[in-house]
Amino acid sequence: MSSADRSRAIDALKLALAFMVVGIHANPFAPLGRTAILLTGDGLFRLGVPIFLLFNGYFLQAAIERARGWAYVQRAGQLYGLWMLLYLPIYWPMLLAHSPLQNLRSALFGYWHLWYLAGMVMAAALIVGIAAWSSRALAWLAALTFFAGIVVTYGIAWNLIAPNKLIFSDPLLANRNPLLVCLPFMLVGFLIRREAIAARLRVGWLQLAAGIGVALVLVESLALARFAPKGVGHDTLLALGLAAPALMLLALKGSTLVADRRLGDYASGIYFIHVAFCAVLFRYSALPRPAIYLLAVAGSILLTWAIRRAGLARRLL
Repeated sequence: MSSADRSRAIDALKLALAFMVVGIHANPFAPLGRTAILLTGDGLFRLGVPIFLLFNGYFLQAAIERARGWAYVQRAGQLYGLWMLLYLPIYWPMLLAHSPLQNLRSALFGYWHLWYLAGMVMAAALIVGIAAWSSRALAWLAALTFFAGIVVTYGIAWNLIAPNKLIFSDPLLANRNPLLVCLPFMLVGFLIRREAIAARLRVGWLQLAAGIGVALVLVESLALARFAPKGVGHDTLLALGLAAPALMLLALKGSTLVADRRLGDYASGIYFIHVAFCAVLFRYSALPRPAIYLLAVAGSILLTWAIRRAGLARRLL
């Protein structure tokens, strides 16, 4: 989205989601107990990545309309490479301790939160390659991959599936990877733009869907922890399939356009930078989670401001 026609609602939503992503990695509500974590870091905050992916797919379709699909993929790949290099001083000790296969996996699928960028690049490349498919075929592919991710998540939770640890370990997880998370949500975002779905839906219905979806995310997170024999990461929840698109579509209904990319830059900056503060503070301090959260947010905002002042926003954000 060019700086001349940015949506204030979209950028504001992205900024809120960036704060949530920080909360996944440094949950300020952790001292309140397990239920608070399930409602926030393992619940509400999990909306962040799917909605970001929806917008990635939405703007990928815009790029394809201008015959710029592969340029979009190239730009995303460059962004991934730059942030992997910037984080190298932090994860360098991990490389020394891991095997060559583990290091290859890290290079391909990203350090910590950068799995999102790596997965987005792979999913975007696949979507560009199949963009000529019919909307019906793409919708079926989105549904197939999304529900496959749900099956894997619940299969692990109920000890029905035991992923091979040599293959599926951080940053590549059986239920959180380019195929089962990035691809379905990006395809849905892609189709939302291609089929002009936002224009065909009423705000009232979207508000109802978003409210029900968010409530179900919280219920599902609590239910997984309460009833599943084995704990499982909550990156892939069934309710996210309703809540994330509904919230994304509500933002698209916002009509206020601004010639200012500031909010969007700060959303991206907080997302990309905060893990550096989390990693250092968790490693070298005994600060409580709320303090780490506040320092990670404040430090990310400050560094994003510096990036913008240095004129590097278009390259790094």
